[in-house]
Amino acid sequence: MTKLLPYFIYFWLIAMHQVFLADVLSIFGAKINLVAMIVLLVAMYKTEISATWFGLCVGIIGFGGITEISAWQALIMALFGLIGFNIKETLNLDSLFARLSLVFSGVLLHNIIMILIELNENILISILNSAITGAVYTTLVCSLFFLIKDGIFTFEKTKSIF
Repeated sequence: MTKLLPYFIYFWLIAMHQVFLADVLSIFGAKINLVAMIVLLVAMYKTEISATWFGLCVGIIGFGGITEISAWQALIMALFGLIGFNIKETLNLDSLFARLSLVFSGVLLHNIIMILIELNENILISILNSAITGAVYTTLVCSLFFLIKDGIFTFEKTKSIF
């Protein structure tokens, strides 16, 4: 049961973000794509099977309220977990820039796929306005996660500044 506890926390965080925090945390239309970010982070730090199943469950849970695209999202997020793990195995992701570029490209791809699934009239403008800005915003949030995880940004260092 203790092995599943982080996954339940991730599911809870994604559900709370999808329901309550997505609109509150948006800045001029740029939204944090927490779903893709967490799936890619799980793919970076867990096994292939865990990342794939987690992506499938996140696609079902995170987009369960939108019944028209929930099956597509489950498939897309499972593929994101699988592809993210294989990219992690193939490339050297020791540097912060490599990890952030993986997150940026994955979130950008997910945002573009979401825009194409929704079939907006102005697809190019939607990609420029929301997909790229959302990917940059999500990458900035993810950089804070990596800085805390790597020990570069700690409470003691922050306290010594002030």
